[in-house]
Amino acid sequence: MTDFLSFKPQNNDCDFKRIEYLQEKMNNRIPVICPERAEIITESFKKTEGEPVVIRRAKALDEILSKMSIYIEEGMLIIGNQASSNFAAPIFPEYSFNWVINELDEFSKRSGDYFNITEETKDRLRVLQDYWQGITHQDNVLHNLPEINRKAEEQGVLHRGGISMSGDGHIIPNHDLVLAEGFGGLARIAEENSKREGLTQEQKDFYEAVKITMNAALKYIKRFSELAAREAEKETDEKRKNELKDLSKMFAHLMEGKAESFHEAVEAVYLTHLLMMIESNGHSFSFGRFDQYIYPYYKADIDSGKISKEKALEIITHFFLMTNSLNKVRPWGHTQYSGGYPLYSNLIVGGMKPDGSEGTNDISYLCLEAMNLSRLPEPNLSVRFCEETPRSLLKDSARLIRKGFGMPSLFCDEVVIPAMMTLDLDIETARDYASMGCVETAIPGKWGHRATGMTYINFGKILELIMNNGMDPASGIQLFSITGKNDRNIDFKSYDELWKAWETALKFYSDLAVDCDLVCDRSLKHFDADAFASATINCSLERGKTLKNGGAEYDYVSQSNIGPSVVGDSLAAVKKLVFDDKVITMKQLRDAMDTNFEGIEGAKIRKLCRQAPKFGNDIDYVDNIVADVYESYLALLPNYHTDRYGCGPKGCGYTMSTSNITSYVPNGFDVGATPDGRFAGKPLNEGASPCLGADKEGPTAVINSVSKLPNKKIAGGQLLNMRFAPGALAGEENLEKFVSFIEAARYKNIFHNQFNIVDGATLKAAKENPEEHADLMVRVAGYCALFSTLMPEAQDAIIERTELDWN
Repeated sequence: MTDFLSFKPQNNDCDFKRIEYLQEKMNNRIPVICPERAEIITESFKKTEGEPVVIRRAKALDEILSKMSIYIEEGMLIIGNQASSNFAAPIFPEYSFNWVINELDEFSKRSGDYFNITEETKDRLRVLQDYWQGITHQDNVLHNLPEINRKAEEQGVLHRGGISMSGDGHIIPNHDLVLAEGFGGLARIAEENSKREGLTQEQKDFYEAVKITMNAALKYIKRFSELAAREAEKETDEKRKNELKDLSKMFAHLMEGKAESFHEAVEAVYLTHLLMMIESNGHSFSFGRFDQYIYPYYKADIDSGKISKEKALEIITHFFLMTNSLNKVRPWGHTQYSGGYPLYSNLIVGGMKPDGSEGTNDISYLCLEAMNLSRLPEPNLSVRFCEETPRSLLKDSARLIRKGFGMPSLFCDEVVIPAMMTLDLDIETARDYASMGCVETAIPGKWGHRATGMTYINFGKILELIMNNGMDPASGIQLFSITGKNDRNIDFKSYDELWKAWETALKFYSDLAVDCDLVCDRSLKHFDADAFASATINCSLERGKTLKNGGAEYDYVSQSNIGPSVVGDSLAAVKKLVFDDKVITMKQLRDAMDTNFEGIEGAKIRKLCRQAPKFGNDIDYVDNIVADVYESYLALLPNYHTDRYGCGPKGCGYTMSTSNITSYVPNGFDVGATPDGRFAGKPLNEGASPCLGADKEGPTAVINSVSKLPNKKIAGGQLLNMRFAPGALAGEENLEKFVSFIEAARYKNIFHNQFNIVDGATLKAAKENPEEHADLMVRVAGYCALFSTLMPEAQDAIIERTELDWN
């Protein structure tokens, strides 16, 4: 069994052998395609044609929850399933469907994120295709997308990703509200509001939809009560028989009103998450500050003797395990941007409370121990820390990180809270932030959909374009010209000229990206009219609006900005080699890049490019240029607004995020050789991290470089990924050193940090012999995944990360 962190069990209330069995079983789960949801929603939509879409979606959810297969996972204390089997991915044809049909025969052949699919399932899905022709969210987006945006996508600058073909997700419910009211209570609130005078038809429809979805959720829960009772009758093991009887009793009344125990509260949190994933195939439905809203239920049961700390640990661990039974299938083109079956279900513990006091409690430590026991990608566990955070929490976090499966990631309150306050939040609200998805930051229960992850902008490609007068060498498409001529010829006379071209091109493509966001958002107002999820966010029930129509209290979004370090390193190389030292000309550099640095002359120039200063080594010359790249984008944001602007929510503006999942790998495919010496097609940098292999001066130099970035302005989430050699954390002395390294982030302006503790030899062996390393979990980007599930290019990018040590 896994050794413990600081937790020392005092009794036998936690069945560690069962957890070990369930963990192994979950670790070996088989991804399959499930057709049930697609069939049920198709039949439901046929029956409700002509009705308001929010009602249609509510009735469809009712049908799905009433008719879908349900089962109780063997031995689990937390129950509820998304599809017909463990780790099966349902299909959501209302968002996009043609790609599903086109890829039916390819799912099982993928090089990463594969899915088993039976011939029967293929046939069941094919018969649905005709109904969805031309009426999906993706169809609507493509119909309204300007031609210039399509050209920008052909160039490889913009990528729409999930916002044009799936639901939105990306919310943290107000769990305090949900646990206090239950689904029954939320239905009652909707009923009371529906009786107000002067309501619009939109509001009336919304309230009716909330009642339908909440009652559908209660019916779904009752189905499990009946199933658990039937399972108990057949069960021969006395302990399990009693557990099933208790589950049946709990589910007979669960969520009709307030959660009445710790077990009920944890189950309710899981069910809320699960039901949002059944309603919509968005991702990044996150759990927020779990230790804050669950603690009162825990303390009440501890004080009354109803539960022990060991039993609480078992329930939390089962909750963690069950989050890994859920799944989502994406088109292969989008899968390359988010490899490893991620759901980005972030759960965060620790950190300041709204009143400024520190919030660490027993649940904070139990969550770390639950992850220690479950050792699986979901939930995406994070820890907040500040000056008052107990060193014991950081030390347990370090112990868990040392085990080498990438969790938890760490957020520094002293940096994140000021960043959130740039969005005109008061300090009490800003202190209540939580991580969502990868490293996005949002206020639980107050934020609308999609705090980040709108249109992806390939900064590396923009750099390539300005080096070619706006013309893409690969496609020949030229959407703007620096010289005014329709060719690739350009000869910058100074660094200032080059920088001005960067700013001009960045604004050009950022404007297009915002236009793309608006097209997708306006479509999702219709296709993501989800009453259940919306009702869990502040103000939605008061206003009678879905989140996409302006139901949330706040509304901020960001795009995904990919490759700022590549751009900064490249600009520094041009400035140094061409303009400052004048060792090569711009033409020589461009010629070498055109040939991907081939030949004797190309190799010489690449050597010079590689020797130029690189971000991550605490060199002001280049670090300040990388910071300039960030500032150039931040300067554009006050001019941009979301589709909800003026419709109710506060803000409705843009912030910045470097949360770009695995997109830095496929985005690199589209970018030719760059002035930093990077070869064509190689990955860009990940998040705010240095370029692959560029950091040569150790971990403190990396921190010093990142500290110079405008981290306190980046409210959408700033991602830093570091890989340490296992020996760097071995032993108590090195562990203490690592904890001090973490704490230093408070003084060094570090928004976020996350770690892989694995050597290159192990990663290479896992790539060559995946079956022998099936349980190797790695930090991919802002999330973790089993290494064997990643496509080879993503595996290579992780292998190429610098392996840091203290020496």
